[in-house]
Amino acid sequence: MNKYAIAVLCGLAAFPAWAADAPKDKLIGAWRLLEIRERDSETGAEKPATPASAGGQLIYTANGRLSLQIARVGWEKVLPGGAGGFASYFGRWEVVPAEGYVVHYQDGNLSPQQVGQAAKRYYSFDAQGHLSLATPPARNGQGRNVATVFVWERFP
Repeated sequence: MNKYAIAVLCGLAAFPAWAADAPKDKLIGAWRLLEIRERDSETGAEKPATPASAGGQLIYTANGRLSLQIARVGWEKVLPGGAGGFASYFGRWEVVPAEGYVVHYQDGNLSPQQVGQAAKRYYSFDAQGHLSLATPPARNGQGRNVATVFVWERFP
């Protein structure tokens, strides 16, 4: 084996096992929500979202199904029968690796008007294996285009 091949093999050994997987394979599994951030589309600056996350779970299965629940701080104060501060949906998912996004096809949703929605989420992974899913930018109350970024950690 030549020196170049040895260097390449040694370099690959330094990456986590998931790093070499296809995007779909990297997404499959159960994820715990770490935080929600807002990213300014012009500057790239990020800040904690308001309201903050109180927790969440996202599950991608190998056969293309998904389930998502997110609770925001203050959701426990909502009147009985209300769902304010809580998001939940299920359905199918599909990765579009050439464009760097995953689509969540919402077959069911706590919010009836969102049933049938195809939600695009741009994905990325950091060095620790955390998954970031970012919405397409939208104009916020201050007139700025921002993306909401959900940061997930794989359940062990």
